[in-house]
Amino acid sequence: MQFTSVSNALTSTAAIGLSFTTSTTTTTTFTTNTTTTITSGFTVNQNQLSPRGFENLVPYTSTVSVVATPVMTYGHLEGLTNEWNLELEDQEKYFLLQATQVNAWDRTLIENGEMISILHGEVNNVKLDQKRLEQELDFILSEQQELEFLLTYLEEATSNQSGLHYLQDADEERVKTSTRSAEF
Repeated sequence: MQFTSVSNALTSTAAIGLSFTTSTTTTTTFTTNTTTTITSGFTVNQNQLSPRGFENLVPYTSTVSVVATPVMTYGHLEGLTNEWNLELEDQEKYFLLQATQVNAWDRTLIENGEMISILHGEVNNVKLDQKRLEQELDFILSEQQELEFLLTYLEEATSNQSGLHYLQDADEERVKTSTRSAEF
């Protein structure tokens, strides 16, 4: 390096300084840590330069710190892949087991839902039958009340008539009517 033009220009009596420093830090993480530090620089004192050039030049210094890291090998990568595949297979088996259980529960729910629908229909049919029976019972009750009314009327009419013959016929008629009403 020649700095003749610079040294001629820097011959004044003023104090002149020059410094230069570079610092680089690299950190890489892949299973292990790698740190690289490079520091370089030079410094010129702030004293007056001599006419012959840079006499007070501090030599260039460089510091490099490198930590060697193990590199992932194909075998290590293959081992990790196999381990992940085994974990995936285990998870798949567990998922299929749970899916089978959910399907069984789903079938049970569907079957029970169908049974509930059938029972609902049968309950509705029984309610209709019950209404119909209640209507028939109401009709029979009204018929019975009418028969009792007529029977009472006939008894009063026969009691006013004299004669044993009429009473005997009335008793027989009363028995027949009672048996008929009991049959209903």
